Amino acid sequence: MSKANTLQNVLIIDPAGIITRVLTVMLTELGWGPIETVPTPVDALTTLREKRFGLVMTDWAMDPMDAGEFLKSVRADIALASTPVMIVTGNPDPSQFIFSSDAGADAYALVPFDIETLALKLDQIRLRRTRSPSQMGD
Repeated sequence: MSKANTLQNVLIIDPAGIITRVLTVMLTELGWGPIETVPTPVDALTTLREKRFGLVMTDWAMDPMDAGEFLKSVRADIALASTPVMIVTGNPDPSQFIFSSDAGADAYALVPFDIETLALKLDQIRLRRTRSPSQMGD
């Protein structure tokens, strides 16, 4: 796989498989892919250790660990720490956004959202990832 493809491939953590179809259509239209899915955060950690992804998308509420615990595991692993992670959730609780940010999420989106919103979030991630470490506290 070429480096350009690796930067665009996506891993979606979706226990029910419901959001995967919608996200796959939108991501493909925006030029992202290939797209893989796993049912749990534990499966995602295993997959991430086997291959690199340009983006991980996950819901907050999952078993056996929530997105906060998953993010802590990703950020604590030197090989995975720089992997962009976007939280996609239907929970409108504002504290969840704060928890996501504190845990190291690169972006957060409340579903439902349209392709324009997704494109903006992906641009946000790209910009955040191209900033120097001294700017990351802004």
